[in-house]
Amino acid sequence: MDCPFRFLEDWVQIGLLGKTGSRGSKYRVSEECQEIARHSVWGTRRYQEHLYFNYQFHLEGLPDNAKLLTIRNEHLLDDWNQIEQYIGGEKDILTPENAEAAFPVINKKNMTKDPSVKIDPYSSPKYLSEESTNALCRHLCNEIVNYKKILRRSVNLNYLQIEESITELRESCGKYADYEEGDCHYDMPDIKGKLFTHRGYVEKVDFAAVQGHKARLENPLPPPKRVIGTEEEQEEKDLLMDDDAYPLPYSL
Repeated sequence: MDCPFRFLEDWVQIGLLGKTGSRGSKYRVSEECQEIARHSVWGTRRYQEHLYFNYQFHLEGLPDNAKLLTIRNEHLLDDWNQIEQYIGGEKDILTPENAEAAFPVINKKNMTKDPSVKIDPYSSPKYLSEESTNALCRHLCNEIVNYKKILRRSVNLNYLQIEESITELRESCGKYADYEEGDCHYDMPDIKGKLFTHRGYVEKVDFAAVQGHKARLENPLPPPKRVIGTEEEQEEKDLLMDDDAYPLPYSL
């Protein structure tokens, strides 16, 4: 199905709101394109990888007792350095100068070949009107809930940093930034099938795999630990990696 989602604004206006597309376009909304847009943003069908493997997928794929380290894109420099220090690395190893070189952000304009569109109607391919922003936030409400769950589980973020991110979210999505699970207009998707398919969960180990690694699987002793450097250097690294003994940076 070739849906006329040439710009982000068109994707929301046509797909989520059921309106016409960009100025000069001959296309009008179809139910199939609306369905594609909705399921894409909900992450319930695999049309676009980034949207399908979303916050909910990564969050629900984590063990309950897993320790989560998070790097927020809008605070990449600070979060990167906090995590580096947390795992025993150098403090402030990432500077603004080498961050710019290591993580360049390039937004390429998507040019349409649709002959019915004579001009580019928006100032940017990522342009969103106020109406479209509100509609997109409404459909992303459950993802916002999962985003906040990730922030709150992140051992490298303190209360002030979490509130900072939620405040920034309010600037884009207003009231939806304060919604919790159950407040959204749409139910939280059930992604058990997606997790089973893409996380590699299986109910039993393949027989051939068991036979091929029988000796290793039945050995009650763990494999020997690989030592890097001298024994003294390794002991020092082990101490730094002891989560129970190593304090969180910038903790309140």
